Amino acid sequence: MDPVSWTWFLPEAFLLGAALLVFLLDVLGVEKLEAFGAVAVGATALSLLAVVADLGFTPLSFLSTLPPSVVDSGGGATSLYAFSSLGLVFQGVFLSSALLVSLASLSRPSHEKGAAVFYGLLLMATLGMMLVAVSADLIFLLLAIEVTGIATYLMVGYTRKDARGLEAAMKFYIIGALSTALSFFGASLLFGAFGSTNLLVLSQGLGGISNHSLALVGYAFLIVGLGFKVTLVPFHAWAVDVYDGAPTDVSAFLAGGTKKMGVFAFFLVFIGPLSILTVRAVNCTGTVCIAPYDFRPTVELTLGLLAIVTMTLGNVLALLQKEMKRMLAYSSISQAGYMMIGIAIGTAPALAGATLQILAHVFMKAGAFLVVAGVSALGVGPLIAQYRGLGQRRPYLGVAFALMLLSLAGIPLTVGFVSKFILFSAAVQASTVAGQSFFFWLAVAGLLNSALSVFYYARVLKVMYMESPDASVPLDGPAGDPTGGLGYGRSAAILLAVVAIVALGVYPQPVFSAIQAAATHFVASGA
Repeated sequence: MDPVSWTWFLPEAFLLGAALLVFLLDVLGVEKLEAFGAVAVGATALSLLAVVADLGFTPLSFLSTLPPSVVDSGGGATSLYAFSSLGLVFQGVFLSSALLVSLASLSRPSHEKGAAVFYGLLLMATLGMMLVAVSADLIFLLLAIEVTGIATYLMVGYTRKDARGLEAAMKFYIIGALSTALSFFGASLLFGAFGSTNLLVLSQGLGGISNHSLALVGYAFLIVGLGFKVTLVPFHAWAVDVYDGAPTDVSAFLAGGTKKMGVFAFFLVFIGPLSILTVRAVNCTGTVCIAPYDFRPTVELTLGLLAIVTMTLGNVLALLQKEMKRMLAYSSISQAGYMMIGIAIGTAPALAGATLQILAHVFMKAGAFLVVAGVSALGVGPLIAQYRGLGQRRPYLGVAFALMLLSLAGIPLTVGFVSKFILFSAAVQASTVAGQSFFFWLAVAGLLNSALSVFYYARVLKVMYMESPDASVPLDGPAGDPTGGLGYGRSAAILLAVVAIVALGVYPQPVFSAIQAAATHFVASGA
C-alpha cells in the first residue's frame, strides 16, 4: 500500500484512537462516564462527517479523506479493500447507529462500573463494521465481521453482575462462534471452486469454475453463517434472548447497527459477484471456452423464501409477546426479511430500496430501544401493559415512541413508508421486466406482513394513549430535572431519531438520490 493511502483510513483511525484513549483513561483512574462518552461521541461524529464529505457533500469537502478518483474505482484481483460509494453509505449507517447509542448512553449513571469497557467496545465494534464496508476479499470481510462480533459478545455481558446479561452473552458467543465457523468453511469451499476469495475474482469467474457443486455448497454455508448475523429464520432464535437480556442501550446497537453489517455482507457476496457472473461473456483461454455458471436463479429462490419466512414468523411471534423488548426483538427479525427482498431481487432499484430501509431501520429500531431504555430508567417494568398512560404523562416520549412504531409499520409521512414503497415497487417492476412472477409475490408478502405488523404496534399505542395511567409508576422523574429523568444525552438521541424519521419521510430525495446512484454503480460493477 502506498504510504499516502493510509490517510484514506482516517475515519477508522479516529475510532481506533478513541477506543485506545478510553482504555487509557480507565487505566489512569478516570471514573466518570461522561469523559468516556465525550471521547466516543466526538470520534463517531468526526468520522461520520468525514464519510459524508467523502460521499461528495460539498460544504464538508475540507473533511474529505478520499480522493474522488479512489471512490468506485474498484479493487484488483488481489485487493483486500476497495472504496465504493455504497460502502461509504453503509459506513454512514454504522456511524449513525454508534452515534445515537453513544450519545444516549451519556445519560447512564455517572460512576457506573464498566463504562470504559462499554464505550471502548462500542468503538471497536464500529471499527469492525467500517472495515466490513470496504472489504474486497471474502476472508478480510469475515475477519472484519469477527472484530465486531467479539466486541459485541463482551458488550452484552459487560455489567458482569446481571445474570440475564451473562446468559445472553454466553448464548451470543456460542451462536456467533458457530456462524463464524460455517462462514469460513463456506469461504474455503469457494476458494476450492474459484481458486481465490477475492470478490472481484468471484464475480468474474477468472479461469472458470472448477466445480459448480462445490461453489453452490460454499454459498449455502455462507447463507447460513451470515444468516445468523442478520437473524434470518431459522437462524434467529438467539436474537430474542440476547436483545432481551442485554442492557437496552446495547440492544439498540445490536438491532440498529451490527445487524446492518450482516446485510451489507450479503450485498457483497450475493449481489455483486452473482449479478456480474450471470452477464459475463464466455471466458476463453486459448481454444478452451468456459461459460460462467449462472448461480443467480438458485440464490434468488433461496433468499426470497428466507425473506418471506423471516417476515412472516417474526411478525406472528411479535403479535404474541407481552414484554416490550421481546416484541421489538421479533419485530427486528421481521424487518430483516424486508431487507432481504432487495438482495433476492438484486436489481439497482431493489438494492436502493433495501438500503433506504436499512438506514430507516437505524432510526426506527435503535430509537425505539432508546425510548424503552429511558422509560425503564424511570421505573417502568418490562411488560407492554406497564406502559399505560405513557403518552399522557410523558407526551415527548409518547409522541417519539409513536412515530417510531408508526414508521416501523410503514405509515405514510414517515421514512418507513417511503423505504417500503420503493422496495416493494422495485419488486413489482423487476417481476414485469425480468418476467419473474416470484418477485411480484415477494412484494405481496411484504405488503401483507406490513399490514400484520400494524396490529402489534397499534396495541402499544392503545396502551400508551387509551388506557388510564398507573399512578404507582414514577414517570415524572426527579424534581428540578428539565429532562424529567431522561438525561440530556438520551433526550438528544431520541430527538435526532425522530427528526430523521420525519425529515426522510417528508423529503427523502437528497439522501435517496445518493443511495440510488451508489446502488446503480454497485450492481453494474459488482463493487
